[in-house]
Amino acid sequence: MSNLAKFEVVRLYLRQQFPKHFITDMQDGTSRAQVFRVDGPQGHPLHYAVIGLDFLLDQTAESLQEVLLSSCLGEKLRDAGASPVMISKTGISVKATP
Repeated sequence: MSNLAKFEVVRLYLRQQFPKHFITDMQDGTSRAQVFRVDGPQGHPLHYAVIGLDFLLDQTAESLQEVLLSSCLGEKLRDAGASPVMISKTGISVKATP
């Protein structure tokens, strides 16, 4: 399964968690991750989910959906505010912003 299909799984999950919000994503080459940004209805960036590409390699669409649900990513994003929430092979964490 391609990473593009896996990115779509993440987008769909975020759309379900944040209806009426805008979801965009881009690759962050420096950290080898895909960054998903949730913007509010007025277009202001609210939340960031950073998904490691190494993590995605081991996932199927079904297992990725299960990880997103079981980790409560939507709730973690709401709690973290503008601080990035990172998902990697080692788990899920919130990156403190200075």
